[in-house]
Amino acid sequence: MTSTNEGRQAEAELLQRLLSITHDILAAQEIGPALEQIARAVSELFGFTYVTIVAADAPGEDLFRRVLHGFPEEIVRTRLGERIVREDILGFLEPQSQVLPNCYYTPAEHETFWARSIYTGYRPLDELRSAPGAWHERDTLALVLPDHDGQMLGYLSADAPTDGKVPSRETLRKMQLFVNLVGLALANTRAHRAEVERRRILEENARVQNEFFSMISHEVRSPLAAIQGASALFETHFESLGAERRQELLGVLSSSTTRLSSIFEDFLLLSRMEAGQLSLRIEPVDPVPILEESMARIRSEHPERTFNAAYPEPVPSMLADVGRTVQILTNLLKNAVKYSYPDSPIRIDVRGTGDRVTIAVVNEGPGIAEEDRSKLFTRFGHLALDDGSIGLGLYICRELVTKMGGHIGFESEPERLTSFWFTLPRA
Repeated sequence: MTSTNEGRQAEAELLQRLLSITHDILAAQEIGPALEQIARAVSELFGFTYVTIVAADAPGEDLFRRVLHGFPEEIVRTRLGERIVREDILGFLEPQSQVLPNCYYTPAEHETFWARSIYTGYRPLDELRSAPGAWHERDTLALVLPDHDGQMLGYLSADAPTDGKVPSRETLRKMQLFVNLVGLALANTRAHRAEVERRRILEENARVQNEFFSMISHEVRSPLAAIQGASALFETHFESLGAERRQELLGVLSSSTTRLSSIFEDFLLLSRMEAGQLSLRIEPVDPVPILEESMARIRSEHPERTFNAAYPEPVPSMLADVGRTVQILTNLLKNAVKYSYPDSPIRIDVRGTGDRVTIAVVNEGPGIAEEDRSKLFTRFGHLALDDGSIGLGLYICRELVTKMGGHIGFESEPERLTSFWFTLPRA
């Protein structure tokens, strides 16, 4: 009776320690320290010299060797962090080796070769077991770490029991109970990390949204003020205004309404792109009409500037949406006008290279400062020379080019030439 009571008391104490360790792991917010604690617990509570834990970053992904407890430093240095393809584990966790759910024991007599195993012993493969129930150096024991849905997060392997015996079924049951709790704890750790990331994204989105509305307010205020001012002058002093002054105010109204229209078109296009609602009509097209239409648009706004186009004969056709390509090229031409020397010509080059057609807008000017280069093609990226643009033009160009299967980039030499180019698939 006394031995029975002592056995029950020892089992209760073990269970209490398992629950305590599991509670600590549940409270852990980082997975690394939690895995280290699991390995130590298995080694101490169940008496194993070596404990390995392999786990994935996310459900369904490949696994990595996260913990090597008790191993020589050389093995830890060379094998820790080793990537293990999930499908390869199926050759290690064989159904015939499953002694309990998620618990696999393969005796040395049935050993199967697995390239990722770590063997620290020296005994030959054909050496017999020293006695029935004794642990053989080539025995393997692995327990799967399940998540809430029973999916495999990874596995834990234990080797070299300190008592030299194959663990009893009762010991394996206790180990399995602990590993199941650990799997839930790891899933909880991942859930916590996902929640932290979700909150970070929400906070970042809120910050970007506030900046977005602040920027809209700032950008719209200037043309609106100009429109209100010009309209007020017309309303109160129309009769006394000279013809030249009237023409000047009409120009203010025209440019300001155009500016407002451009701002809202950019915002609407951005919204449609990010909602995945932008449809493109991609077809084989001749680049020349696109060049001519783009230059005609920009010449109407800047008749004082010189625009030239250079392209081979015959001009290679490309796969593109005509309207969006005109929009991209017009935007690049506007930037060239804005950031080039006032009396310098602006050139458009077209060339075919392999399976691509490249269109480049080249201008002479101060160039792009080093600190500004990382801002290009980003949302609301403002340059040091910027005089108040909303910073969406190049970002929209990049998104449109990408959606048409192309690439966009630039080269810039200070005080010399700057070239913005984009490529599209050749038809």
